[in-house]
Amino acid sequence: MATVHRAPSHARTVIVVVILFALVAAGVVTGVRTITASRDVAFYVGKEAVLNEHVSAMMADLPFDPTSTYYKSRLELADPSDPKTQYLAAGLRQEAIERIIVMHAQATKAESLGIALDSTAVDSAVDTYVSEHVASGDTREEARLRSAPMRSYIELCANARAYEQFLTSKTTISPDEVRQYYATWSWNYTDSHGRVLTLEEAGQRLVDDALANKKFQMVLSDRAQLLEQTLPAVNGDTTYKKFMRGWDSLFGIAIPDSLQPLEIGSPS
Repeated sequence: MATVHRAPSHARTVIVVVILFALVAAGVVTGVRTITASRDVAFYVGKEAVLNEHVSAMMADLPFDPTSTYYKSRLELADPSDPKTQYLAAGLRQEAIERIIVMHAQATKAESLGIALDSTAVDSAVDTYVSEHVASGDTREEARLRSAPMRSYIELCANARAYEQFLTSKTTISPDEVRQYYATWSWNYTDSHGRVLTLEEAGQRLVDDALANKKFQMVLSDRAQLLEQTLPAVNGDTTYKKFMRGWDSLFGIAIPDSLQPLEIGSPS
């Protein structure tokens, strides 16, 4: 009968310890990667990560968006220590977060409708965004805007515009709707002497404005519905925030607001 040689017990123990150590090390590496990967994440919409850089970009863009509550606001020129400025900044950030949530919902809608931007269209959107945001010769800022994180933000914005254009593309305006619009906004139609024009005199400009307003209201209504529908899928906490809160608590360090889960209320 053949003799089976067994490894000494201490050798087996060493092998087990080495295997366990390797598993623990692999787990630590994976955990660290998971933590660091979410360091720049502001929140999640479903499985999609929204970066802090995206929120900052949207806050910078909204004052130039006619559909924003903060259109033409110049908070960067105001005193940051003024409570009124801080209140407005908090509102701008909240709107930026909500708009990004809506855009992710719009991207999902666009995909289901077969609306898709090819790489050439995205390249064009990036070029336009760069030309509108970068001063001549600022190569550092241009490189940042052309980076992968900002490209994904610009693509998200472009998809949202494409979806909203599709949403309103077949909208028409009736004579009754034009008259209703004129009844509210007639004061905005005057001649060179300040006399208010009649409905007939206001002509095509009135019709175009009434149609544009109807499309605008459709977009706002659709955004509100998408926001309400998508909010349950939003997760305002991240692995990095959880880890840092635990770390700070372990050593008795006060936890800053930046590490608290992002709270997004229902639209008012």
